Amino acid sequence: MIEFSKDSIRLNRPLTKLDIFVIKFLSILDSNDINYVLVSGYVPILFGRTRMTEDVDVLTEKLSFDKFKELVSKILENGFWCLNTNDINEMYDMLIKGLSVRFSKKDEVIPNIEMRFIKTEIDKYAIKNKVKVKLEKHFVVVSPLELQIAYKLFLGSDKDIEDARYLFKLFEEHLNKQKINEFARILNVTDKVKYLE
Repeated sequence: MIEFSKDSIRLNRPLTKLDIFVIKFLSILDSNDINYVLVSGYVPILFGRTRMTEDVDVLTEKLSFDKFKELVSKILENGFWCLNTNDINEMYDMLIKGLSVRFSKKDEVIPNIEMRFIKTEIDKYAIKNKVKVKLEKHFVVVSPLELQIAYKLFLGSDKDIEDARYLFKLFEEHLNKQKINEFARILNVTDKVKYLE
């Protein structure tokens, strides 16, 4: 069951293993005052869509090297490892170049957190206008649903279209359809909005 309030969405369901994994990682970001937002495939899963995912996409503010180094130290201390490299300089260089860095539980590969710095105006909008979701005693923050739906249409795979349709149908009464159309225009996918119906 989903409950809406003025500034958040509350989910009344038990935590899954994936939720626990995500919440543990996000708690490290929170404790280090990192501004972030969840986007892409985990969002429909969070809201009840039944499908598998290997990665959970997290956008963060652009961090200085020193702040990133401190964050990675905390991530590693909390039982995660980086799938890309052990070299902090290489990690940071990847992020600065607009690539993602992946973290998972030590000695595991799936699921993993795919973390990258915000780089586009759409990314900046997502992080600035994030939506709080309460899950048991925990809060996570997700991209605005209208943007999420349009972005899924932009990605365009069958799975992404189904994710977009799922979110649209689930939240139809609470969505600003004008914003969906606006984001679809920005992302050049207005022809795909028809797939939501």
